[in-house]
Amino acid sequence: MEIPGPSEPDEGLTAEFVTVSGGPIESVQAETVHIRQGGANTIAASEVEMYLGGAGLVNAERVDMHNSVALAVRANLVELEAGAVAGALAGQVTLANSRVGIAIADRADMRDSPTVILLAREVHGPVETVLDTRGALLAGLVAGVAIGMVLYVGRLLSRRH
Repeated sequence: MEIPGPSEPDEGLTAEFVTVSGGPIESVQAETVHIRQGGANTIAASEVEMYLGGAGLVNAERVDMHNSVALAVRANLVELEAGAVAGALAGQVTLANSRVGIAIADRADMRDSPTVILLAREVHGPVETVLDTRGALLAGLVAGVAIGMVLYVGRLLSRRH
């Protein structure tokens, strides 16, 4: 089943095989989903392949993204090339020329792909994280001091009234 790009987002779709091209769709639930120059708010599938696409939440066994973006991806295998994901939870994540906010995986294969936070049992390739151990310690210290000051000022102001 192929969904051409509608002028307004569609309500949703459930099918065996779905191809979305040229427009957005609200939600997709299928065995296989292909998105080309389109998008979906939520995707639940066994296999998802995106090229120049976007998604909000993707839940699948395998996700293959090229020049695409997603807010959150949960899968056994995530392959991301020249794309961006805010958060990825996977058994294995393979990143090439991509950006990821938070990546949590058993295995991470990295190539020219910085992350803000990377939590992985096994990492292959150079790791470029925004927060290294020293940066995370400093960020935690600054956040603790800032929260402490806000709470202290709040108590001072509540005593006066």
